Amino acid sequence: MPLSRNDLKTYSSLHRKSKRVENGIFIVEGIKTCQEAILSDLKIERLLVNEKNQDIFPDAEVISNKDAERISNQKQHSGVIAIIKTPEQKEIIKIKNHLLVLDGINDPGNLGSIIRTMDWFGYNDIVCSINSVDIYNPKTIMSSMGSIFRINVVYKDLNVFLKSMKEYPIIGTSLKGDSVYKHDFKTPSILILGSESHGISNEITGLTSNMISIPGNGNAESLNIGHSAAILINEMSKKN
Repeated sequence: MPLSRNDLKTYSSLHRKSKRVENGIFIVEGIKTCQEAILSDLKIERLLVNEKNQDIFPDAEVISNKDAERISNQKQHSGVIAIIKTPEQKEIIKIKNHLLVLDGINDPGNLGSIIRTMDWFGYNDIVCSINSVDIYNPKTIMSSMGSIFRINVVYKDLNVFLKSMKEYPIIGTSLKGDSVYKHDFKTPSILILGSESHGISNEITGLTSNMISIPGNGNAESLNIGHSAAILINEMSKKN
C-alpha cells in the first residue's frame, strides 16, 4: 500500500513527543536498529525502505528517497524506517535485581547511553521521573543502539513510587556522598541518578537511605551522567 499524504504527514511529525503520544506510534531508523526491532516483541506497523535496502528487508514496503527524507529525523537518512506501536508500560512490583531510577534526565542521548549500559550488564528495568526525556525520542533510540527493545523503561511519580518500595535500600548520588567503592550492593536496592545540571531533587533526596559518589582526583567539575551511570552500574554488578 503506497504512502498517502496523511501517512507522510503523520510519520514526519513523530519527532515530536505530542504526536507520538497522540498517534500511539514512534519511529525507528537505521538497518541495525530496525533489525533489532524486528527481533523484539514490539508490533511493527510498517517497515519502509528505499530501493537500496530492499535486498536486506525483502518484505518491507519500498518508498522513494524523497519520502524517506521527509519522514526521517536524521540529516542523512538511512533509507530504513520502522513505524512501531507504542507498548504499554510494564509495572514494576518487585525488584529481582538492582533497579535504576532516573530523576529529571533531560538529554535524550544520555538516556539512550544509560539504557545501553543497563542492557550490557544484564539489568531489565529503569524507572524515570515524569519530567525525564521521552524514551521514544529519536535521539534516545539511536544512542541506545537497539537496547531500548530489551530494557523495560517506565515513567512514574517518583515520590509515590519510591514510597511504595520502602522495603528496599534507596541509594542516591551526590558529589558529597560516600565513595561508591566502599558501598555494599549485595542486597537488591534502588539507585537514583539525578538530572545533568541539578542532580536529584530535594524531595527525592529526602527518601534516600544513603548517598554515594564517584571520587576523583582531577579538576573536572563533574562527570557526564552517562559516564557516571556506567561506573555506578559496573560497581553494582561487581558486588552483586
